[in-house]
Amino acid sequence: MLNVAVLMGRLTKDPELRQTPNGVSVTTFTIAVDRDYTPKGQERQADFIDIVAWRNTAEFVCKYFRK
Repeated sequence: MLNVAVLMGRLTKDPELRQTPNGVSVTTFTIAVDRDYTPKGQERQADFIDIVAWRNTAEFVCKYFRK
């Protein structure tokens, strides 16, 4: 069975496509995800999540995702 996580947030910067020495496409990027719960009297908080995408997914992300 495959686990799936769906994250929605804002890109912190544009992803950059790189290649491994074997020619496999890879990209890393960070998204900021706002927390749903905000205690009274406090500012909204966000979590910054690092993501790594490989092969066709990495190429798709670099082609279509922009800050």
